[in-house]
Amino acid sequence: MQCKETCPLIKLYFVTIISMAISVRFFKVYTSFVAFFLMVIVPIVFFKKDLKSIGYRNFTKGFFWGVVSLLVLSPLVFICSAISKNIYLGEVVNSFIAYLPMVIAEETFFRGYFYSQIENETLIGPISKVNLISSFLFTSACVWIYYDPAKFLAFFPSLAMGYLYEKSSSILAPIIFHLGINFIYTLFPC
Repeated sequence: MQCKETCPLIKLYFVTIISMAISVRFFKVYTSFVAFFLMVIVPIVFFKKDLKSIGYRNFTKGFFWGVVSLLVLSPLVFICSAISKNIYLGEVVNSFIAYLPMVIAEETFFRGYFYSQIENETLIGPISKVNLISSFLFTSACVWIYYDPAKFLAFFPSLAMGYLYEKSSSILAPIIFHLGINFIYTLFPC
């Protein structure tokens, strides 16, 4: 992996995973704060990343691609609603409030920060090197933090989020898509 700068992202990645795993187990109330601090504040303050370099730009294009991604996700609502027997409407609002800072943190870190640190090139079709690396590391983090091998299924949505980031040049598109996926899974766990 060739880094553009000094490549502190691997150290930060492991510190983040360990901190998140501890937070999820023992300090669940503070998990969103820990994630936001490590994945957003640390790259900006300590590694001097400006908001544009980590994807906070092209909001119109990002919003457009985010809405398009929600339209693509809409069949999943019908599939999951047919499979799922329980709808957890009461949890949807609480989950959305809890998911928002987490989703912003995860997308800022795994899309924005990673893309600003690693040299990118196309590998296969629409899949780039950074998209593959960030998706693998995102999925691995989910598995390690929650000790759940089923979290490896997040790899494919993560590839889609990376593609949306590359297509829109905005962090807003993968944030919208990520919120959509979390919303569907919370409403219809399938």
